[in-house]
Amino acid sequence: MRLRRKLTIAFFGVSSLLSVLLALFLYRFVERQLTAEYRDRLRDVTQVGRHAIDLAAYQRLLAKRGVGEDEIKIGEVEHSADYKQISDQLKMIRATEPKLIHFAYLLAPTDDPDKLKFVVDADVLDLRAKLARGEKLGEHEDISHFDQAYEVEDIPLLKQALAECSSQLEPDFVYDEDFDLTSVSAYIPLSDIDGKPLRDDKGNCLGILGVDISDAKMRAVLDDAGGLAIKLSLAVIALALLVSIGMGTVLTRSILALTDTVRRFADKDFAARTQVRSKDEIGQLGKNFNAMADTIQLHSENLEDLVKQRTAELTEEKATSERLLLNVLPGPIADRLKRGESLIVDRFDAVSVMFADLAGFTSLSSRTTPEALVTMLNELFSMFDKLAEQHGLEKIKTIGDAYMVVAGIPQPIADHATAIAHMAIDMIAGIDAYAKRTGTPLSIRIGIHTGSVVAGVIGTKKFIYDLWGDTVNTASRMESTGIPGRIQVTETTFKLLESQFELEPRGPIEIKGKGSMNTFLLVKQRIDPDRVSIGVITGRGPTNA
Repeated sequence: MRLRRKLTIAFFGVSSLLSVLLALFLYRFVERQLTAEYRDRLRDVTQVGRHAIDLAAYQRLLAKRGVGEDEIKIGEVEHSADYKQISDQLKMIRATEPKLIHFAYLLAPTDDPDKLKFVVDADVLDLRAKLARGEKLGEHEDISHFDQAYEVEDIPLLKQALAECSSQLEPDFVYDEDFDLTSVSAYIPLSDIDGKPLRDDKGNCLGILGVDISDAKMRAVLDDAGGLAIKLSLAVIALALLVSIGMGTVLTRSILALTDTVRRFADKDFAARTQVRSKDEIGQLGKNFNAMADTIQLHSENLEDLVKQRTAELTEEKATSERLLLNVLPGPIADRLKRGESLIVDRFDAVSVMFADLAGFTSLSSRTTPEALVTMLNELFSMFDKLAEQHGLEKIKTIGDAYMVVAGIPQPIADHATAIAHMAIDMIAGIDAYAKRTGTPLSIRIGIHTGSVVAGVIGTKKFIYDLWGDTVNTASRMESTGIPGRIQVTETTFKLLESQFELEPRGPIEIKGKGSMNTFLLVKQRIDPDRVSIGVITGRGPTNA
C-alpha cells in the first residue's frame, strides 16, 4: 500500500472515530440532561398536585373500603361524586404535562406493608366508558379498580414512601413489562396546606399520590438529537476525507519525488537527483540522497567490476564450503542442515555396519616415522574411500587406524549386507596388494553386524554424521575379536549372506558386554554356474573374491 494511501486512511480513520465518539458523547449528554429535567418536572408536578386532591372526598372514599371483589359495590363507588371529583383532579394533574404523564393514581395502606390498595386511578372511568361503548381494551390497558390490592414488594421506593410517609422519586427510567413502557415514578404522601404528611388514626400514612411519566417524548427528542448527531458525524467524516486526501497529497509529494528519483537511480541512471522542496526531515533526506548519489556516480565505473569480483569470490567460497560440507556429511544430510534443521536424528531399521582395523599397526608405528605413517594411512584410507563410493556405502569416520563404514544410510538399500560384504572382500584384497607392493607386513581385521541404528548430527561445532546403537557396538566387537586378514560377521549378517557367499562358522566366542555369540568368517562369493558359462563364452572369468 502506498504511503499516501496509508496517511489518508490513518487520518480519515482517526477523524471518523473522533466524530463518532463525539456524537455518542453528545447523545448521552442530551439523554442525561433530559432525564434530569423530566425528573425535576415530575417532582414539581407531584408536589403541587397533591394539594389539588380534595381530602374530604378522599377520606369519604376510604370509609367505603372493604367492598372486596363485589363488582356492583365497586361500580357504585366508582360512579360516586367523590370518586369522579378526585378522578377529575388526577386528570388535571396529568393535563399539566399531557405528553409526559402516563399514570396518576392514589394508593392507601393496608395492614400488610407489602400490599396497598387503589383508591382512585385517573383512567378507571374512561376505561369503563370504553367498555360501555362495546369497545375492547388494548393489550396493555388494565383497570385498577377501587379497593384493588397492589403488590409493592418489588417496588422498594413505593414501599419506603408509605412506610416513612415521605416523598420518593425513582432515580432513572425503568422498563415496565406489564404496560410495555419505560417510565420514572414519583410517590408523594398526601399532606396539609403546610406540606406536613397526613396520617390516619393508626399513625399510618393517609395516602400516596403516584405519578408516572413515560420516556416517549424524551425518546422523540433523543431521536431528533441522534439524527442531528448522525448528520453532523457524516458531515465531519466527509470533511475529514477531503482533508485527509489533501494532507496525504501534500505530505507525500516530496516523498513521491524522492521515490521516483531512487527508482531511476536503481535503474542505473546515476545522474538522477531529487528536488529538495522543504527543510524538514524529508528535505534533509533528499539532500543526503543527492550527496550519496554524487559519491556513487564518481565510482560507478569501478563499481561493476568490483561487484563481479566480489560475486566471483563469493561463488568460489560457496563452492568450497559446499565441497567441505559434502566431504564431512552425506549429501542429503548436508541439504537438511542448509534448510535450517539444527538437530538431525533418524532411525534406520536395517543397515550393515563394518569396522576395519589395521593389525600390527602399533608395532609398525614404532618402526616408522610419523610422516611415513601418515602417508601410508592416507593411501590406504583413500583406497577405502574409493571402494565405499564404488559400492554405494557411506563412510562414517576414521579413528586412528580404524575405519568405519555403513550400508543402507542415509538412503536405505535392500542389499546392504551384500554391498558391505563386497567392500570387505575388496578391502582385504587391497591390503594384501599394498603389503606385497611395499613389502610392509600389514593385514586388516574386519567385523560386520546388521541391525537397527540411530544416525544423525548433534552439536553445533565440529559436528560429524555418526551412528549410535547396539548394532554399532556389536560391529566394533566383531572387529576387535576378529582374526587378522579375515572378515568376522554375526549370525544376523550370516543369514543375509549365506545364499550368495561362502562362510565358515567360527563357533561361539565370548563378546564383551554381549556374552557368548555365534560368529562366522566370510570367505568369498559363491560361484554362479550361469555366470561361469557366460565367462567362457565372453572370455571373462567369473567374479571371484
